Parts: sequence; structure tokens; C-alpha cells
Amino acid sequence: MKRNSFIEMAKLHDLSGRITYISSHVKQEHLYEVYATEPDRAFWQELAKCNQEEFEKSGTNGKRIEARELMIALPESFINYDHDYLLKKMVDKFKEKLCRK
Repeated sequence: MKRNSFIEMAKLHDLSGRITYISSHVKQEHLYEVYATEPDRAFWQELAKCNQEEFEKSGTNGKRIEARELMIALPESFINYDHDYLLKKMVDKFKEKLCRK
């Protein structure tokens, strides 16, 4: 059966909690590969805290969106590539295009 790749974006309301969940080797037994880019974890925790404080100050109703997460399902043929190389290549290319703006 042929499967298609896809990209899905999710709104994250608890960035610090999501980072903890994703980085847990116990909870993420099916991760393809992990690649941590800078900045470090403390930066993201501080950013989430500041975002929460600013949201509270604004008096806005609803849920705050601290970040967005891209989930990418790649074609099954990509399993034949070196996981570490493929992930770093894709993330670095994404960062290069994103940071140009």
C-alpha cells in the first residue's frame, strides 16, 4: 500500500511541557531521530514564562499560543537514508530559509 507524506502544524499552549515530553526517551520510543538546535532548553523555558506573563497582563481571553510545532511524516523510502544526516540537513535548510526573512 502506497502511503503519502504530510506536514501538520499544531499550536502549542504549553511549550515547556511539550519540550519535556518530546525530550523524554521513555515517552518517545518511536522517534525517528532527534536534533537539538540552539538555543538551549533554559532559553525556551524563560521564553515560555515571559509569554505566559505577557498573556496574563494583556487580559486576553482564550488560550495563549506559545509556539507552533511542525510534524512531518516522510516517505517510507527515507528509512534507507542515514537518520542523523537527513534530519540535520532538513532542519538546517529550514532554519536557513526561515532566518533569511
